[in-house]
Amino acid sequence: MKFANLPLLQVCLVFFLGVWFGFTDYKLGFSDYLFTVLVLFIGFLVSFWIAKMYPKMKFTFTLTALSFLFSLGVLNTKIHLPKHQKNHYTHFLTAETSEVKHFSFEGVVVKVLKSSNYKDKYEIKLNSVQGRTAKGKILVQIPVSDTLRISSNSKISGFGKLTPFKDPLNPQQFNYKDYMFSQQISHVIDSEADQISVETQSGFSFSSFGEKARRKIQNSLDRHAFTKDQMDIIQALLLGQKQDMNPETYDRFSKAGVVHILAVSGLHVGIVLLILQFITKALLKIKYGRLFREGLVLLGIWGFAALAGFTPSVLRAAVMFSFLSLALNYKRKTSAINTLALSAVFLILINPYLIYHVGFQLSYLAVISIVTLQPRLSRLYQPGYFLDQKIWDIVTVTIAAQLGVLPLSLYYFHQFPGLFLLSNLVILPGLGLIIAGGILVIILSLTGVLPEIIVAMYGQLLDILLGFVNWIASKENLVFADIYYTKAMLISSLILLFSLMFWNSKRKLWNYALLNVSLIALLVCFGIEHRNQFQQEEVLVFQTYKNSQLGVLKGSNLKLYSDTIHPKDSLKEAYHIKNYKTLRGVDSIQISGFRNVYLLNSTEILFVLDSIPVYPKGNFQPDYLLLKNSPDINLDRVLSDLKPKQIIADGSNYRTDIERWQTSAKKLNVNFHSTWEQGAFVFPGN
Repeated sequence: MKFANLPLLQVCLVFFLGVWFGFTDYKLGFSDYLFTVLVLFIGFLVSFWIAKMYPKMKFTFTLTALSFLFSLGVLNTKIHLPKHQKNHYTHFLTAETSEVKHFSFEGVVVKVLKSSNYKDKYEIKLNSVQGRTAKGKILVQIPVSDTLRISSNSKISGFGKLTPFKDPLNPQQFNYKDYMFSQQISHVIDSEADQISVETQSGFSFSSFGEKARRKIQNSLDRHAFTKDQMDIIQALLLGQKQDMNPETYDRFSKAGVVHILAVSGLHVGIVLLILQFITKALLKIKYGRLFREGLVLLGIWGFAALAGFTPSVLRAAVMFSFLSLALNYKRKTSAINTLALSAVFLILINPYLIYHVGFQLSYLAVISIVTLQPRLSRLYQPGYFLDQKIWDIVTVTIAAQLGVLPLSLYYFHQFPGLFLLSNLVILPGLGLIIAGGILVIILSLTGVLPEIIVAMYGQLLDILLGFVNWIASKENLVFADIYYTKAMLISSLILLFSLMFWNSKRKLWNYALLNVSLIALLVCFGIEHRNQFQQEEVLVFQTYKNSQLGVLKGSNLKLYSDTIHPKDSLKEAYHIKNYKTLRGVDSIQISGFRNVYLLNSTEILFVLDSIPVYPKGNFQPDYLLLKNSPDINLDRVLSDLKPKQIIADGSNYRTDIERWQTSAKKLNVNFHSTWEQGAFVFPGN
């Protein structure tokens, strides 16, 4: 009997919903989830028997099977959560000791991360903390050093200051805490080079193999006359390393709508598979040759994945093409959508946190869209010539992929490249040549026989690519940026997208109904969100270093009061203001200097006390008191005179003054908010 006559992709989506639900914080014990899964598994078996005996009862099997899959997804997530893992290092921390100054640790370097201007960063898998056996992952930061060399698979020990990741200090900013959560890391250790001991291990790991291979390739290429931009493209296209790429170059690829070619993914792994299938074909003539061939092909695929650093896109491609390789080698029919679904389930079973990785989400949605939507688009026009057919194939693949990733692109990046079709039409046909040429250059470079004429020719090819991307990106009036797109808009768009993907010509009535309901829901959602955008009101004090900024948002207009008002354009482009503008749908920003009194609503008043400590006395009693520029005051006396219910101290004040004021506020039982520690202050009721 078929699995309740449901397509595998839809069955997998139910499992993924369970995985996502598993991250919610319901107050149930791990044993409760395990018991639920066991009960549903028994129900699954019973309903299967009932459906076999009584075909009219198939719906009971469908419901039980989907419930079992959902609960299995929930359980899979719960197993991976730190609170359900014995000896996870977070169990040894309490709310009072979550920040430890001399936190000792020992572990193995999983990955060498991109360094900042001041810190080298390493992802560590722990073996012990504070002398106790422990597990879990942690981030270790060490000041940039020319003497300390740490590579993947090295054993590392030492001590430093342990700190949990914190929420961003301003609203709508990138949440580094959430990003590190998706990497299964909740704390960082800040250490010094002389507090760290490193021991190189002789054991093998794919991560260390990939890192050593990349370093060897980079060193061999550095001996040739490739420019910095050319090396950036080679490392991104062939080695999966974008960390050192010039941010401006990466931004140009994004604006041109071809940033996806910089991520090692299915195209790259597919080429590797074809090469490996070709060079191992002779093994089919010997005994057990088919088995040896498959082993070599799988080893090659996963070796390339290690070389590319096991990014989500290359992991997805490696798993999918591993399934495809098995099907090809044993001449079995396979469905692309089923292979894709199985690869996703396989990866999620190993690491459910992948569902939060933007690259993982984008890569799967793009491929699912190509598999489900591209064949329908291609039938809209039947080319009569070979060249016409190839161009039409690229057009339909590009449109299908763009439709798939559009909701996520708008939500995460808030921009849309208007010339994406033109850029893909020009670049994709030549991309195979660039990748194949890059593989040849790397092989010749490693063997020491790379002629400079090939270096020059390949470098010229990369310059043509960069020149075209720069030209497309320069058409900024065709790059639609700062698009207002909320989570509700994302969800309604995805529902419409999935209704298109799951279209079944055999059930037209049901599918038309689902499509129309999804479209209406999308339009209603967009209408509600835009109405909310023009009705929103908010007053907040931003956290800014050595500066004061008060924002008053009404509808799509932001009035920004700042100590620094010139030049106004640079203030509007400040990171926290630009993000706030985009994510709140702000159309205009008016900038002016501070005044002392603000009427927040019909009853509440904000008074600003700055470096000139003058305030009205008598019956003047503001609800909120903003302290800025470290006024020389006796806060006890000020509080006695003004009697505010809330004090806000922003980032323009000295920390020593803030600590002193905090003590006074606590003594007089007045609420105190420091933007240094607690982030921006949003006034309630606005």
